[in-house]
Amino acid sequence: MLGYCKKIKISETESPSTKMAEGDVRSNEEKLIRFLKTGTERNFFLPGKNKSFRYLGNVVCTMMNDGEGQRVVECIKRVHADKLYHKREPLLFILAQSCHAGANDAVKKAAYDLVNEVCANPVDLFTWLKHIKICSQFTKGWGSGLRRTVNNWYNSRDPKQIAEFVTRYTHVERWSHKDVFRLSHIKPKNDGLAFIVKVVCKGLKTAKEATPDPAPPVAKLVAYFDAVEYVKHSTDGFAAAMKLEEYELHKEYVPMALLSSKEIWNSLLLNMTVKDVMTSLPALGRRAYLTMPARGTDGDPVVREIRHKVLTHLQDMESLESEQISPFFIYIAIRNYVRVFSDVKKHGGKGGKALKREHAATNEDQQPQSKKKKKKKGKKQDKGQGEGVNKEETDENKATEKAKRNNPDIYEALHKAFRAAVEKNTPTTGKSYLLALKASSSEFQKGIRGTPSISAIEVMALMATILKKKESSVDLGFFTASLTQMKYPAEMENIIQDIGLMAVPDLTLACDPASPVTWALEKKRKYDVILVMSDGHETEGETSPGSSLVEYRQKMKLPNTKMVICGLASPKLEFATEPGMLDIGGFDATVPKIISEFVTEKLDTL
Repeated sequence: MLGYCKKIKISETESPSTKMAEGDVRSNEEKLIRFLKTGTERNFFLPGKNKSFRYLGNVVCTMMNDGEGQRVVECIKRVHADKLYHKREPLLFILAQSCHAGANDAVKKAAYDLVNEVCANPVDLFTWLKHIKICSQFTKGWGSGLRRTVNNWYNSRDPKQIAEFVTRYTHVERWSHKDVFRLSHIKPKNDGLAFIVKVVCKGLKTAKEATPDPAPPVAKLVAYFDAVEYVKHSTDGFAAAMKLEEYELHKEYVPMALLSSKEIWNSLLLNMTVKDVMTSLPALGRRAYLTMPARGTDGDPVVREIRHKVLTHLQDMESLESEQISPFFIYIAIRNYVRVFSDVKKHGGKGGKALKREHAATNEDQQPQSKKKKKKKGKKQDKGQGEGVNKEETDENKATEKAKRNNPDIYEALHKAFRAAVEKNTPTTGKSYLLALKASSSEFQKGIRGTPSISAIEVMALMATILKKKESSVDLGFFTASLTQMKYPAEMENIIQDIGLMAVPDLTLACDPASPVTWALEKKRKYDVILVMSDGHETEGETSPGSSLVEYRQKMKLPNTKMVICGLASPKLEFATEPGMLDIGGFDATVPKIISEFVTEKLDTL
């Protein structure tokens, strides 16, 4: 264990953003808990998928070497059982490290015993195996503890569930079930698993020939595998839909050619969660399966049933709450659904910058005209957001109106779900906030790190909306080198417009993230939380945000004031140099909850 820790030890020459904040007084256990929840023990959180969590410093190593290995395993168990994590892979990474805890056999055994509970599906299991390999650096063969753990994982589950696992999750993290069976020397403890192993290793045909007269449990597995094979190679949408309903099969089994079949979607919707339905709205909208029929007609009965099922899912408030769907996720679903009705079509999924380059490349023979257009666009941008992106706003407004006309019930159900998610799935902190925003009016500044499908201004308006609805004291301001207080609009659409009117013409225009703190100190305003959100490149002014925060705490006698700086387009930030500060590089559905836990001091505790 100690040797592996040395291998991943952070270099002394790293940038300040990767080092611990000066004066960090948290205990090793608190740092471990933050890592298990977020994938980092430091004061910088990176939303979305990233591998930076592997470089965690020496916290786990120190705890293991100090004889606190059992406490590490207990923390893993508690974080998993209470679902306190925001990312699963860091949890699996620490579990893999605990399974290689040097000579401490008791810690190893406790960690191996926890695998069956933590790894709920093959995605978790194979991800854990990936980190096991990284930790142990083995090249061939598995130890007895690892083989026993993997055998127990397969044998402890119902064969019907394993059959779904081996057909639905065939390859994950460069692992396959066939590889795992071979390396673990799998020893099935029932006929059902024995048949599944034959199917995976030798194929369905050979497995059926080796089992000519199967017992009833195995016969059900034979029928299940036959149904999966039928659907995967079917060209008949109606017959495949019958198999989907009979065996409760998932979308992963359906070939692309059949995803245009209304019967297939009608069957898939039976077993979809609310989250799956929201994700599938653009696909259903593009195929006109959500379009209301013309007046005086009933329309296609299958399409009518699809609309009814979708609407029932979206109106299921109990499932919305039990699935803990965040307002941010629902807002993305709304925007993706509305864009189906947009007249502006994206080519090959390319963003604005890619389309701009493609346009320039295909119009080389019209260079003078291209230059003239660019000059005209620049003039518009100099006038500010209000005139610079009018066309884009008009396109989105048209798409919204079309979505409302296409199916008013679906559109209204989505917005009701959003409001319900804000009310039920968003915690209240009871703190006073200063929300400071900075955005540019760049026409191509669409998409942010972690969630490229929506713009920075939309994220800012979304955060402002949630805070206003959940907290009793929230002030809003726009900052560059100084902060200007804004009046809080009533609706989210108005917030977007007001931020747009305040937007600066250039993305690279310097802004000082310490200016909101300076303004609060000058105005003698008392805040528990100062939340700064920007889509540009932040630069420090005369004082850093950390030193400004220390001064604010001292002069206002508010020693517990927190500061969160969220750079929506920044892969890294370097401002969180004091305790009670947090940098966030990007934005996704986990960020509002992380901010809430940070300001209530729950991010480092169980």
